Amino acid sequence: MKESFDPSLIERLESPERKKELPASSLLQMLQVNGEVDVLDIGAGTGYFSIPAASLTTGTVYALDTEPAMLDMMRGRAREQGITNVKVMEGMLEQLPFQDETVDRVIASLILHITDRLEESVSEIARVMRPGGRCLCLEWQEDPTEKRVPRPNRVDPQVLKALLEQAGLQVEGIRYPTDRHYLIIASK
Repeated sequence: MKESFDPSLIERLESPERKKELPASSLLQMLQVNGEVDVLDIGAGTGYFSIPAASLTTGTVYALDTEPAMLDMMRGRAREQGITNVKVMEGMLEQLPFQDETVDRVIASLILHITDRLEESVSEIARVMRPGGRCLCLEWQEDPTEKRVPRPNRVDPQVLKALLEQAGLQVEGIRYPTDRHYLIIASK
């Protein structure tokens, strides 16, 4: 991993601005989370997608993260809300702790830019998806005005599209929900 997660960013992950710009319900609808689908939320963090996904499917929602603080928070949120179909798990994007073709939907939200093994990570996403499965990759766009040094790592949308296709997935297109983000939906 290139960057480690700073638990003080929890407030930003749950900010009203993020909820307005990137509403979980709309993105989950695009991903077609419904019925009995099993969902993998990679880098699930606070449960921004996992918690609402659990109410949309009777399948299992696997909330995967590397941070013990995030995992504890998610367990608490699920318990408080009486959600029983979220399985909180520790694991890494580059080596997903699942058998081949285990899940129907994959969410990789603002996580792919963190890995230094992008091609391997995308292959892992494709490996765990069942035939007919769908994934949603949400990422930061490069900001030419970025002043931070070193500049934050970003994944070019065309590079991500090519890697998804190389992994055997069919990309449905690239969308730009905000001026700072892009998302790709791909299917197997």
